Amino acid sequence: MLKNIRSHESYLFFVVEQLDELYKDKTFLKTFYFEPIIWCSLVDLSDTDELLKHRYSSNPRGRKPRNPCDMLRSLMLMHYLHVTSVDQWVYTLKTTPILAILSGFSPNNVPGVGTFYDFFNRLWLGSSPHLTNRKKRKLKKPRKKGKKNQKQEPKNPKIIERLVKRTLKNREIKYTPKAHDQLQILFQTLFVHKSADAGLLGNTKSLSILGDGSPVITGGRPYGKFLCECRKQGIWNCQCQRQFSDPDADYGWDSSREKYYYGRSLFMVAASDSPYNLPIYPRLYRASKHDSVLFVSTFHELRHWYSDWKIGEVILDSALDAFPIYEMLEHYDVSAIIDLNPRRSKQFQHKQMDINLKGVPICPIGREMIHWGVNQKTYRRKWRCPAVCGKWTCPNPCSESEYGRTFYTATKDNPRLFPRIKRDSQEWRKRYALRTGVERCIKRQKVDYRLENSRGRSSRHWNIRTYIIGMCQHADAWIKEAKKNNFEAINPIIQSLLSL
Repeated sequence: MLKNIRSHESYLFFVVEQLDELYKDKTFLKTFYFEPIIWCSLVDLSDTDELLKHRYSSNPRGRKPRNPCDMLRSLMLMHYLHVTSVDQWVYTLKTTPILAILSGFSPNNVPGVGTFYDFFNRLWLGSSPHLTNRKKRKLKKPRKKGKKNQKQEPKNPKIIERLVKRTLKNREIKYTPKAHDQLQILFQTLFVHKSADAGLLGNTKSLSILGDGSPVITGGRPYGKFLCECRKQGIWNCQCQRQFSDPDADYGWDSSREKYYYGRSLFMVAASDSPYNLPIYPRLYRASKHDSVLFVSTFHELRHWYSDWKIGEVILDSALDAFPIYEMLEHYDVSAIIDLNPRRSKQFQHKQMDINLKGVPICPIGREMIHWGVNQKTYRRKWRCPAVCGKWTCPNPCSESEYGRTFYTATKDNPRLFPRIKRDSQEWRKRYALRTGVERCIKRQKVDYRLENSRGRSSRHWNIRTYIIGMCQHADAWIKEAKKNNFEAINPIIQSLLSL
């Protein structure tokens, strides 16, 4: 049962009191631990106990649990310092008193490894660290390979269309509870909303988001552990069930490295107008699922979690260039900025008029028609004869009018062919250039915070690591903002400690 949970200011008083007692000379703190102290002071986790109290027993008897605020802060500090092992982190806390103090623990009373794993169970709503049964048949590695920087097509070409139809059929958002929901609640309440209030995510009344998938290699083996006696009998290619340390992982295609990998796919949703490429909703799926399939389900979940926000724009790469996705976004009044997939791109026809890949009508003599304005409410564009507008004589005029032939295109007729922002226009190129922000966000997770360096073997492990790193990304943005203002927003208690 949680009792006497201290406020963030009480935590800061504890840190200053302990550090004053431990270090008389503050030069050491300012030289080696200046940023970690500022970083921890900016992260207010005082609401964690209210968000997690239902995960603790209401029985007043028994041993008093650790403060969940301190446990979460310690995990964040662990990832901030690039420690990937809980055992190593506990040893670090016991041998480095200042890190124990910054976590919120007394140097002579540091939690053990088991306490951290108990806290993992409180963050994970599943009954098991895995989402599926550990015993199953061995997965066969696919033989068909893709090309460089080309993601493989979904196994079922109609799957995206079916998913979108199912989504649009239900007017109300029907969300099925997931095992990672508690992590998302903490991440959203303690970090995403605070960054949004500080203006670090852009305009939440018309939010522009980015989405992309990336491979995450697991520490589990794809072969599993044999449970049968077939090998002793000389049967080497048996189809019996095996036991897997990471049963939720499977094979996926890594287009950048041109090879198959065994693990998961991290689909990241980030804010495009964020100066720090901050994540909004990280989601882990099976590696075999295509990015377009992941986006449909992720967008559905995103609307559930951020129902009070209005998504106004989605920027995606060519892997998600599917007509049903355009239809879904148009249904929810969202502007789609998606690069055309060269494998699906060709010259189209609309109302017996040829349309090029830029969405521009082509007149009978092969010239692009001239754009002559757009209705911003209906996104209906007007096109005029290039000869009349350019004041040159057409060898084969298609209209006797002095005004010349006109043609109209509308987004509702074909949202892929005629997006709200004209494809290949200066505005479109400017908005699409922001798409690399999600790649930088994923790079922060996988390279800067070494997401794959851990040899995790469960969905619980990977989800906790992904969300904790996401929290650290927001905290990093807060300290950068504080630096811009010469640390004026830092609590006076910490300012007095570091003589700011």
